[in-house]
Amino acid sequence: MTLILALCIASAFGLATQADQFDPDSYAAEDIITREVAVIGGGNSGTYGAIRLTDLNQSVVVVEKQELLGGHIDTYTDPGTGTKIDIGVQTWFNYSVVRDFFERFDVPVSLYTFAAEGAVYADFKTGETFQNYTPSSDFTGYVAQLAKYPYLIDGFNLPEIVPEDLLLPFGEFLTKYSLGDIAWTIWSNSWGSGDILKQPTIYMLKEIDEPFITAFTAGSISSARRDNQEIFDKAKEELGSDALVSSTVIAAQRPAEKGDEKTKLVVKTPNGNRLIVASKVLVSAPPTLSNMDAFDLDDTEKSLFGQFTSSSFYVFLITDTGLPNGYSFQNVRPSSTNTFSIPPLPGLYNINPTAIDGLFSVWYGGLEALSQDQMKEDITATVKRVRKAVDGTSNGEVTFLDYSSHTPFQLAVPSDAIADGFYDDLAALQGHRNTWYTGSAFVGVHAALLWNFTENLLPEVIGA
Repeated sequence: MTLILALCIASAFGLATQADQFDPDSYAAEDIITREVAVIGGGNSGTYGAIRLTDLNQSVVVVEKQELLGGHIDTYTDPGTGTKIDIGVQTWFNYSVVRDFFERFDVPVSLYTFAAEGAVYADFKTGETFQNYTPSSDFTGYVAQLAKYPYLIDGFNLPEIVPEDLLLPFGEFLTKYSLGDIAWTIWSNSWGSGDILKQPTIYMLKEIDEPFITAFTAGSISSARRDNQEIFDKAKEELGSDALVSSTVIAAQRPAEKGDEKTKLVVKTPNGNRLIVASKVLVSAPPTLSNMDAFDLDDTEKSLFGQFTSSSFYVFLITDTGLPNGYSFQNVRPSSTNTFSIPPLPGLYNINPTAIDGLFSVWYGGLEALSQDQMKEDITATVKRVRKAVDGTSNGEVTFLDYSSHTPFQLAVPSDAIADGFYDDLAALQGHRNTWYTGSAFVGVHAALLWNFTENLLPEVIGA
């Protein structure tokens, strides 16, 4: 087959060659989007960044793989009552950046309250309950250690010589400073962090940091309507056609260096491929090699992103459990003194009540990606074991109402990479090839800190 014939056949079937896919002449006019900033990922930080960029008179387009903006928010609407249930992000630090963003969309906030009559502590693998188990909430010794590293709050701004304690496996750190009493409480509030006892300590000090402990002890805020999705729905409405949901970047042509050359992104949308031509790119999606595969990575980017490992985290909404309404069920293993009562993963962190009697949320973690079928089987078996311990029965099957994956979660690199300056090299990517980054890999998982980080990054993006 001749080259000319092959090109004619490709054209006849609407297929562009690799070179043609970046040529505006290969697209209808309405399928070319020219903007100042393309935001990749419409989760917490991506949506915040996009809206704030529009506030700063920048034209933007957002590419989000899910149908909704908001990422890990995951708000379920009960079809019978219309009641909203947040099964993902529950609370926010009481920061001005949070209050201001909610206020911008006229969404009221209030102090968050967890409505549970009590907690049942049980070994989810056996169903055995522990009536006398009382987890510690005394963070005094832990806070004393946190105070040594104030630079961790706003990101990974590490000194040239990284303190040795930050590189220790967290289990060794707990033992070194006699913090075993608080270990289970840390685990039960660091969902998605994988095997925390093996994680480099730096990641756990960022997961359970001083702002988190302040919120844990003094309270946090949430949507007064208990609908954290509302601000993201309003953001999507405001962005209109500039929010390309259910869409992914399938090819990219970025400049080799920072400069005036435009970036071109081919985006697969439900209505066909579209071409984005942007001066700058803001990436908020987790920068794993699989997520960034379409972005024509150079050797530096591949080297850095290829070092990330991650754990898995999933949320479910279930009913028909037979469990008593209003009670929280927490996974604990007091007999495992060498692991500070922390149960192994994969498994459930908890089974928590919701605003509707009979509906429970489940948070599930693992060390790697897991299948829904595998988790549903485990959740069903766990509920039956716990129910039998509570009331002596274990009949029936659990009904699953909602599910969401937060995987990959807790992007991390080994301690030796941290010591060798990984995070300095990662920070040096800001602006490289007209691309900037926000998201948990650069600052940590807490939404308020992500928004602060993004807010401080935007002047650099705009001014470049």
